[in-house]
Amino acid sequence: MHKFFVFWLATLTLMTSLGLGCVMADEQPSQEEQNNNGGFMELSSTLAAFQSRFVDAPQHIGALLNLRLNYQWNGFFIEDKGLQGLGLPGLGYNFYHDQTWSFDVYFNEIYAEMASDDAYSLGNEQDGLKGINPRRADHRVGLRSTYYFDDTSVLRMLIAPLSARRGQGMHLAAWYGKTWQRQNINFHTIFSAQYDGSKTLDYYYGVDDSEVSDKFTAYHAGSGITLSAELGLTYALTKDWVLESSVKLIRLPNSIYHSPLIDPRVEAIAQISLVYVLF
Repeated sequence: MHKFFVFWLATLTLMTSLGLGCVMADEQPSQEEQNNNGGFMELSSTLAAFQSRFVDAPQHIGALLNLRLNYQWNGFFIEDKGLQGLGLPGLGYNFYHDQTWSFDVYFNEIYAEMASDDAYSLGNEQDGLKGINPRRADHRVGLRSTYYFDDTSVLRMLIAPLSARRGQGMHLAAWYGKTWQRQNINFHTIFSAQYDGSKTLDYYYGVDDSEVSDKFTAYHAGSGITLSAELGLTYALTKDWVLESSVKLIRLPNSIYHSPLIDPRVEAIAQISLVYVLF
């Protein structure tokens, strides 16, 4: 089943990328759009209830403080839109956009470090991985395309074959987001699918012979698809203060279900944040 989905996702991404030539032939961005520079910075204070994917991770509540910067200058940009973002934070160059399409060269971190002193984690969620060799982060460069159905619905696709870690294979991802408003509350939903090859998933969730112990048996992970769904809301308290909240479920790939590094098959996080807009 997932092979058919990967073929569909790759075909859809390729078609939208090839469609760039037709779009550019019909319409070029205006000078005003090309000079649309600027951005904003936010400070987010978050309280989150988290059920981690990792073995022996406690279900707990943790606090996070996050600085989010979004800025664009002559096509170059830094992007971290928090709850409203489709995909992970990153940076890149937007080489074409109009009212319907946007195309970027995008650089971001697909997988964070695992089982290392520098690994970012909520509380002690990775304490159960002691005895496993550290996994380095996976930074990738790819082509990102965005299609705007209207002012409230958007489809975004990413094809990222180039990794800082050699021989990791293809990464494909797609997000669909929709927003709507009820009185003064803005709601959003985001659905996503992410495909990774066997080399990537086996690196992060497999167990090789050097790591085998009474707790961790040898394991090889194949390719697979990660699915997620999110429901959230934002409410402007004042001009500079915003309240955000969301619930997100992440269904892990079938190929890592029996990895000794993984316990639940569905990762869940619920959070509420108080955001201050710095500029």
